[in-house]
Amino acid sequence: MLHELRSIHAALRGHPTEFAKCGALALQRSGHSSPVRADVEHDGQRSDADIEWVTEDMNTLRILDENRVTEDGAEAVAIAYAHGTEGWLVKRRLQRGEHADWLMQNTDRWLALEVSGTTTSESRTRLREKQEQVSRCTLPAERLAVVVGFAEPLIVAGGV
Repeated sequence: MLHELRSIHAALRGHPTEFAKCGALALQRSGHSSPVRADVEHDGQRSDADIEWVTEDMNTLRILDENRVTEDGAEAVAIAYAHGTEGWLVKRRLQRGEHADWLMQNTDRWLALEVSGTTTSESRTRLREKQEQVSRCTLPAERLAVVVGFAEPLIVAGGV
């Protein structure tokens, strides 16, 4: 559930971006209501996942940047997906030049997570671009790219 991100991921509690709100707005903007079933493709394996959120006031979209809502919304969905699949927890936001968005941890394993969001059907093409980007990450961590397609909805993920 998107609205549980801050309680699950301690590193997000002081973060100025309300990722869960952006995830909800991006999904609602695409015509979805909570909960919605998303198709999932992870390294060629197909499944599905339910995405649930607290309904947001759509008037909020008038004051927000559309691209930021899409990107931050995708990060909310991707972080929730990474936690739901393997228990990954956010440790910190990575810096420009580290070639990924988030550093996550699961017990003694580390993950560099690169995320993108789209409102069109270009999710699979974008995944290849994001996998190339995260492959350049030099941190001693596993690498995963996730693209969230809000129109479908679709979560496309691939390791490097």
